[in-house]
Amino acid sequence: MHTVWQGLHRHPLATSSFTLLWLATWVVTVLTWERDAAGYSIGMSPSAIPLHFALPVFLGVIVGLYATTTLGFRARRFALAGAVFGVVEFAILALVDLVWLPAVEVPQPVSELVVGAMVGAVIYGGICAVLSLLGGGLGAGWTSLSQRADGVR
Repeated sequence: MHTVWQGLHRHPLATSSFTLLWLATWVVTVLTWERDAAGYSIGMSPSAIPLHFALPVFLGVIVGLYATTTLGFRARRFALAGAVFGVVEFAILALVDLVWLPAVEVPQPVSELVVGAMVGAVIYGGICAVLSLLGGGLGAGWTSLSQRADGVR
């Protein structure tokens, strides 16, 4: 994970592009959050959901573009970056839902909310790991094709 952080610091354009895309996704998510007629929270707008699944693919592409290790090690790096991103992203979603968004009409017990958030974070983290792995393959493939075109092996 240390090398991932080093890579992010070495490539500020890629890092800032991902950060801007991530912030734009959250702006869309918050602005389009759905409420019923009484003002209670219904959930995330269907228009914002694809953005949250595109982010780990983009993250994988970025990591894949700048990865310099063997393919097996890169695959683990892509999956780890996606999984960590997914857990962090879902934790932020749970906090936004709990603190900022309007309450639901019939509140759930706190223990159910915590367990649901943990299960959701693990599931979303797994999905993000797979999506980041796919994106990483795209980025690594692009890098490989670019290097071959330039005559570098």
